[in-house]
Amino acid sequence: MRRVLNRVWQDRSLRVALTVFLVARVVLSVWLWGIRQVYTAPLPPDPVQRPYFNVAVETHAWLEPWQRWDTLHYQAIAEQGYAAFDTALFVPPAYPLLMWWLGTVLGGQTLLAGIIIANLAYLAALVMLYRLTLHETGDADAAQRTIIYLASFPAAFFFLAAYTESLFLLAGVMTLYAIRREMWWPAGVATGLAALSRVTGALAIAPLAYAAWVNRFRERRRRAWGALGLALLGAAAFPLYIWLVLHLPPWTPLTVQGARFAGGLTWPGASLIEAAKHILAGEYVLADMLDLAFLTIFLVCALPVWRRLPRIYGVYYLAFLALYLTRIAGVQPLLGMARYVLSLFPAFMLFGLWGRRPWVNRAILYASWAGLLFMSGQFAIWGWVG
Repeated sequence: MRRVLNRVWQDRSLRVALTVFLVARVVLSVWLWGIRQVYTAPLPPDPVQRPYFNVAVETHAWLEPWQRWDTLHYQAIAEQGYAAFDTALFVPPAYPLLMWWLGTVLGGQTLLAGIIIANLAYLAALVMLYRLTLHETGDADAAQRTIIYLASFPAAFFFLAAYTESLFLLAGVMTLYAIRREMWWPAGVATGLAALSRVTGALAIAPLAYAAWVNRFRERRRRAWGALGLALLGAAAFPLYIWLVLHLPPWTPLTVQGARFAGGLTWPGASLIEAAKHILAGEYVLADMLDLAFLTIFLVCALPVWRRLPRIYGVYYLAFLALYLTRIAGVQPLLGMARYVLSLFPAFMLFGLWGRRPWVNRAILYASWAGLLFMSGQFAIWGWVG
């Protein structure tokens, strides 16, 4: 056992990722627990402000601050199936199914199960992102900064919560890692997992389709096209289940997703203008400011990602950015964008390169941790931050 542990610790990607993960896990766990010790006002279930969907209220002091917002959606589906609430079909089955399975092992503790699954996926994603960055840059320090910046991002606490962010991040990183290594079947599996972890995850097919097209004249082109076919099967699995088993239109996840917040699609950038109008009108100022600021930052990063990284990263990045720029919600135009930009991990690879300058490194870390503590603290008291 000691020999195995020594070998693991000698792998820098594992050592750095584990250290970053443990620091974030411990600091944020203590922080959220401390917030709830200070903010002792009762936070009972409420059908609008704090919907629980018949999920039991968590009473354990270390788990209770993590049972917030979409976590309860995933818990409800894991415990009650897709009949749990009207718009439950906005969630593909991968994460709730894993929560149900591990929750059964843990005696019905679906919240704890969801946190464990998310945290394991997060740790694996950090390891793979380190290796992917090292593969592209050849700079171990840049790879280390990349995962530190990702873990320090103001919305990064969602990776540690019972949310789908970690599972999708792992699938996205694995997709690009496998494509760049020409590991075609793992690329197809990872892309299929992305599609099964969230509705918008099907966009991860874009870089795989691009890679298959680029390799259309090479010797291994059949494997590339086979991987694309496998990914398409993964993306089709949930719609087919809805159509053949639930006897509903296969596009139902898209319609219920739009119905959740009276949203839909609009002209690119129109949602940014609407968010600015909301801020000036004094409506949802904090949430809109966060969403607008983060989306603007990642919008500015689009050109450097396209120019500085291999083209496959630009295809991935622009596929998701295009969705974020054309998506709009009726309540808040950029609803949840502070969290959704976490999927744009190629930008963090650039941050890792830029952070070699001490003043840039300090600026990123100081601003990120201030935002991380603020946003996670808001989350603990049922404040909406994404």
